[in-house]
Amino acid sequence: MSLPIFRALRAFLALSLITGAMLTTVSWPVRADEADTDRQIETLLGDPADYKELFYAFQSAVAEGKAEIAVSLVSYPITISIGGEDATFENEAQLLDSYNDVFTDKIVNIVRNQEYGQAFVNSEGLMFGDGEVWISGVCEDSACNSSLPRVITIQSVD
Repeated sequence: MSLPIFRALRAFLALSLITGAMLTTVSWPVRADEADTDRQIETLLGDPADYKELFYAFQSAVAEGKAEIAVSLVSYPITISIGGEDATFENEAQLLDSYNDVFTDKIVNIVRNQEYGQAFVNSEGLMFGDGEVWISGVCEDSACNSSLPRVITIQSVD
């Protein structure tokens, strides 16, 4: 083999190895079945049982119109865009007062139709739909020695 071809081949192999190593270290969102979703949560977020419990509790509450339960699963304060204006809710009572403005038919349908085993999971949390709702761990104390999953994002859908 001539020297220029050997150098080109060696450069190609080195680049392939570097690219392959980079691709295996990137944390891409993953679609999976329930067992794979649990594994992704365990690897990236924490106890999958806690996330699964919150997922199904929130989904049931929203789908069944149980507003008091749905708002109790949200982390506060939370800022949500309503009609193009940002509104910050400091507690459950405030969100409950605007429940129908936040939980529109589109949001309800997205939450109702999301399958746990098909949810995107990455280091930011577990996602409903195309990011309209996110669940992630929220620190229970200032040292963040433990965290509980909560709804951290609800995004307006036009």
